[in-house]
Amino acid sequence: MKYKALVMAVVTTLLWSGSYILNKLAFQDGIGPLTLSGLRYLLAALLLLCLRGGKARKTAGPLPLRLILLLGLLGYAVAQGLQYVGQSYLTPTQSSLCLSVGNTALVMLADRFLLRENQRPRDFAKLLLLVFGTALYYYPFGAAALSPYGLLFMGLSSVGYAVHLTLTRRLLTEQRADVHALVARPMLVGAVVLLGAGLWLESAPKLTGRLLLILVYLGGVSGALGFTLWTASQRGLTAFESSSVNNLMLIEIALMDFLFFGRTFGPRRIVAILIVFGAVVWIQYRKPSGKHDAAPAE
Repeated sequence: MKYKALVMAVVTTLLWSGSYILNKLAFQDGIGPLTLSGLRYLLAALLLLCLRGGKARKTAGPLPLRLILLLGLLGYAVAQGLQYVGQSYLTPTQSSLCLSVGNTALVMLADRFLLRENQRPRDFAKLLLLVFGTALYYYPFGAAALSPYGLLFMGLSSVGYAVHLTLTRRLLTEQRADVHALVARPMLVGAVVLLGAGLWLESAPKLTGRLLLILVYLGGVSGALGFTLWTASQRGLTAFESSSVNNLMLIEIALMDFLFFGRTFGPRRIVAILIVFGAVVWIQYRKPSGKHDAAPAE
């Protein structure tokens, strides 16, 4: 179960890393960040609802409306929408660094109070190694030029991400909630909020052929498929482990820059990539020592 969950999580990061490249192309076509994220998740949610229809897992009760609204607001309107807004104030390098450090640290904090799955002193050492590798890769990252608005939006995005991830893990392990129920309807709630805000605050986009193709990928592949795989993987990974795997996107985006844009890497960044990879592997290696360490059975 742990190996299967890890594979699903890694595949998801690859899908999301591809989205990072496509987002840049979409912005070039004149679409605003809130409108783009709203359209992306609206298409993904409608696709999931159409494919699933009225089927639901009989072993799990229906998800209460208050949880659907909470998951939608936290996981999509806050975590995803504010991340896009924060990127408009920061460089891509600064955005990635803020999210990597903020998401991982806040997930560990939320885990300490809500799940208590990662309480060993060595887990904090793993986090420090992960943060060190990330900072080393992006150094110098222009800390003096960081926008306070960018930091604020990225910080709020990380809060939404951490609480959403931790709550989802709890619903999956303690209440055996249906994966589809945790994705489709909350995603629809977040999409409506984001799209409404985008149409109100941003200019209406001009739909080009390239933008439509980008939306198909963002909605169908990285949206519907990606978030379904990500949520399903949390049955076998703790919240802290899931967040650490998400940091692989730093490496994947860098490699995509190299493949598609010819970006090169110096010795320092190669060392940093190896440190981040080693930290992720170290985080995944855990010897069960109590009821919170063992992954739940399928």
